Amino acid sequence: MSGWRKIFIETEPVQKKLMIELYFCRRKTRFMHYQFISPSPKLAPYIKHYWMLETEVHEGNVCERVVPTGNLQLMFHYRKPFVMTFPDREVALQPQSFASGLSSKFMDASTQGASGVITIEFLPYGACNFFRFSLREIEDQSIRLNDIFTNEVKYLEEQICGCDDLPTRISLIEQFLTENLVPVDVRDFRLMKQAVELVQQSGGQIKVSRLASKLTVTSKCLERKFASLVGKSPKQFIRIVRFQEVMNGLIRQQPDYLTEYAFNNGYFDQSHFIHEFKTFTGYTPGEFVKACPCREDWSEYIY
Repeated sequence: MSGWRKIFIETEPVQKKLMIELYFCRRKTRFMHYQFISPSPKLAPYIKHYWMLETEVHEGNVCERVVPTGNLQLMFHYRKPFVMTFPDREVALQPQSFASGLSSKFMDASTQGASGVITIEFLPYGACNFFRFSLREIEDQSIRLNDIFTNEVKYLEEQICGCDDLPTRISLIEQFLTENLVPVDVRDFRLMKQAVELVQQSGGQIKVSRLASKLTVTSKCLERKFASLVGKSPKQFIRIVRFQEVMNGLIRQQPDYLTEYAFNNGYFDQSHFIHEFKTFTGYTPGEFVKACPCREDWSEYIY
């Protein structure tokens, strides 16, 4: 599939940023209502979870740093969409619904008045079962769902905006997903599931050649499968998983000696660690710890 249209339209920068908070350590605050929702059993093999976020006008605008997660996402806004600010300072408005491919970049997402969004966060090997093209085509991109699923998305957007409760919205989204579920070859699904699990179990500290050997496939075959079915090369995916492990470790442990911490997590030296961490977050590790003080797990699974 080719010829994706650029989805963002320019808008005025958000003037008021009451709180800067990192996507991966959101907390319950008076500024937002945030929930995780588990998928139905039929969709659970493909979807990690749904999450919902709402803010009200009187709460002011909220800005969050969004970082790579290793999971493709679909987002449905039923109130005002977010304003995005990219590292090069380009400012853009999100469309009402879109697919976000695997990214190696950070960005800031800001509310602009009352906001409400539901996001489908796929498992790394799950999204390929809903799209009829190589996921590498939307790497580091966000694409309008209308450009992928055509007319059916407009009706779904209207239904989501027209109802008043979360369970109904989730039901509508699950019906849409079920109708568009076309499982990939079972051998490919098992291969990618096993590959992703091995990478995650290693904490992102495994070489592509070693991964291919464990899976009894060639490195070239693994490269091709990852690009098509996950949306990144195995090397890039491993980097993101290692970053996530390191980031979560910084939140939990707050290590005193970054050089030792970097070495224990597979980095050659502290400067390599700091450079890669800043590439993914825009922060040095020290700045990150100060910007993200929360430690508790506050996730809510409502059903």
